[in-house]
Amino acid sequence: MLRRVVLAISLGSAPVAGQGLSPDSASRWIDSVFAPYASRQGPGCAVGVSRDGRLVFAKGYGSADLEHDAPITPSTPFYIASVAKQFTAMSIVLLAQDGRLSLDDSVRQWVPEVPSFGSPITLRQLLYHTSGLRDYFTLLALAGWPSDGPLTERQFLELISRQKSLNFAPGEEFLYSNTGYALLAIVVQRVSGKSLRDYAAEHIFKPLGMTHTEFRDDHHRLIPQRAVGYQPMDGSFRVSQPEFDIVGDGGLYSTVEDLAKWDENFRTGRVGGKSGVALLQEPGRLSNGQTIPYALGLTVGQTRGLKTYAHRGAYGGYRAAMVRYPENGLSVITLCNTAAATASLADEVSVLLLGIPPQKSAAATSLDLSLNQWSGGAAQAPADSTGARRRTDLLAQAAGAYRSDELDLAVTLVARDGVLVLQRGTSPEIRFVALSDDWFTSSDQMLLRVIRDDRGAVRGFTLSIGRVRDLLFDRATEAKSGS
Repeated sequence: MLRRVVLAISLGSAPVAGQGLSPDSASRWIDSVFAPYASRQGPGCAVGVSRDGRLVFAKGYGSADLEHDAPITPSTPFYIASVAKQFTAMSIVLLAQDGRLSLDDSVRQWVPEVPSFGSPITLRQLLYHTSGLRDYFTLLALAGWPSDGPLTERQFLELISRQKSLNFAPGEEFLYSNTGYALLAIVVQRVSGKSLRDYAAEHIFKPLGMTHTEFRDDHHRLIPQRAVGYQPMDGSFRVSQPEFDIVGDGGLYSTVEDLAKWDENFRTGRVGGKSGVALLQEPGRLSNGQTIPYALGLTVGQTRGLKTYAHRGAYGGYRAAMVRYPENGLSVITLCNTAAATASLADEVSVLLLGIPPQKSAAATSLDLSLNQWSGGAAQAPADSTGARRRTDLLAQAAGAYRSDELDLAVTLVARDGVLVLQRGTSPEIRFVALSDDWFTSSDQMLLRVIRDDRGAVRGFTLSIGRVRDLLFDRATEAKSGS
């Protein structure tokens, strides 16, 4: 239908601050924003604009499937990555409203595979990213796991069960971690007796008429007319989409038309009621009472004094964003199937319609786990000739075989050309240059800290980057390099 290409445009139904643009002018401006993605010879995007809960503009640009010359439309399902977290959160809220769980339950009550770290971790802390649990995507990347490789729930739980420490004590800090939301999906299953896929379909998607939205917890499952994710490569494109079965932190396919129905629910409360919608938008707090910029699956922020609730997602060849300005009655949804799509598309459309200058998001909540994220780069050793002999000795002391029980991974440190090289079997090497005697960094700002015993002998090292802190590797007298 025509509305699947361009809905009846009533962008002027609410005043546009400082602009006075006609609906036709606004439509042409949006077209110009998405012009780089409009060719049918390449992947592209879908965009939707809602005013006061009503979808007033929706359009597709580019190709959903290059092999079959399928165009993108507003009803094309995209993988929406971390934008899915708000639906996982609502599932937990609905179970709490039914009295089947409490947000202050310990996660171990429902998922005893999570280790006891000395302090209980609550479901509320998982929702707000204040649990201290290391991000499982980062752990997998450190282990050399391919980002487009398969991952089952059993493998995920085995990884989490091997963890021996947290990034911080539960409730002390806010640090985004996909681990918490993947665990919440398992909580939904064990509390309700239904998978998150089935529970969300019954309690969220079906009541709202979201007929093209589903959690894909089996990567073999077919999704009709879905957009295939692509990575640009050598003037062409390669398929890049998730092939794992973990959901909750992601795993959701949806369309701009369906997401507009979800956006309307924030006004109507048809699912969750007014109290559930309010809870979903309530910012979390740390143990010391400090407010964090995150609610339940939603980033809470401001753009030039205008309140926003938003979430963005990125994985493989997919990029997604959903930004809502509740006080202005405006929401913008952008879904893309190319990794080349810029993160600011939803903001560029919002800027037009609100008549305000662009401003970067205050909090990053997207996931980018590219295969070369920690490829090592071409960092060179510092040109300090007076310390060359000392650096050579320090590198030689650190060289050797190590093992991380938490990753179930053996690695080797090699001193080469004045740098320390981490080898992980067939995975890309990571090169570290010295910051000080026992501190090293890679081109991606990963930190390696050498650990010594009381006699000064090297007994291990730790790695820290982003959402993983102080991951321990013990020195091994016998270990298979990179196994």
